[in-house]
Amino acid sequence: MLCERCHKNNAAVHTVQVINGEKTEHYYCEQCAREMGMEKPISFEDIFQGFLNFGTPKQDEFANPYKRVAARCPSCGMTYDELRRTGKFGCSSCYDAFEPYITGSLKSIHGDNVHKGKVPKRNGGPLLKKHELEDLKRRLVDAIAKEEFEEAAVLRDRIKALEEDEKHE
Repeated sequence: MLCERCHKNNAAVHTVQVINGEKTEHYYCEQCAREMGMEKPISFEDIFQGFLNFGTPKQDEFANPYKRVAARCPSCGMTYDELRRTGKFGCSSCYDAFEPYITGSLKSIHGDNVHKGKVPKRNGGPLLKKHELEDLKRRLVDAIAKEEFEEAAVLRDRIKALEEDEKHE
């Protein structure tokens, strides 16, 4: 999408105004946004990088209680400091390499640390049942570990009912 103002550069800044309940959206390139007096545009990378830096000191504050994380991805060699600086993973193995340092940030961004994906409305029934069954089994193990046997019995019965339904389909 091109900038609404100059019609030359790609739009990189998206503004939304709501005045008297009426929503107006505008799209500008970074140069036009600066010329119009808008502050530096915030990108998704900036937001993600902010989450990664949440609760950690700035570069020049490493002399106090915090320790610099020396983790490195075994596949691409990216360091945790590079991930924090850029907000981007170097490869698919980076998630595993940096998992202990990013799980809290990912949970605060996405609401969970496990990707659940979307399920099609038309034929997603079996997949939804599979997810529910997996969730119930996890909850059953937790209930048993916490010695909540009444809840465990309810979960066990629900698991059996779902498994019986699968057999009859």
